[in-house]
Amino acid sequence: MTSPTTTSVYASLVAAIEEKNGVLPVDVRRLRDILGAGRTGSTVARTIETELARAGILHFPPTIPTSQDRRVVLCTNPMVKLVIENLRAADAEEPTDAHITKAQATLELIAAVLSPGQKTEEA
Repeated sequence: MTSPTTTSVYASLVAAIEEKNGVLPVDVRRLRDILGAGRTGSTVARTIETELARAGILHFPPTIPTSQDRRVVLCTNPMVKLVIENLRAADAEEPTDAHITKAQATLELIAAVLSPGQKTEEA
């Protein structure tokens, strides 16, 4: 499923994440569209996870949801990645949208503190 065009899109995605202090919330639909898939089933979700890992992007929740309307938080900030890894280890259940929103706000705050001179946008 991955093509050179897809690889460049992931590079563009990394750039977009970096512009937001290394933390960016996105809908699964956007990640699915990068692959050119018509539907986000379990195979597509696993492929998204693999491609994000190849691009050096960590995501929360730890499993990409199969619902295209769910949101995930993408991260390239090394310090924030540590926080995400701890969140992943602590969560035994699939996080709800409310958990993801709360994690997003916390991760964005941490990224802003660790990235002096960068501005954060109000959600």
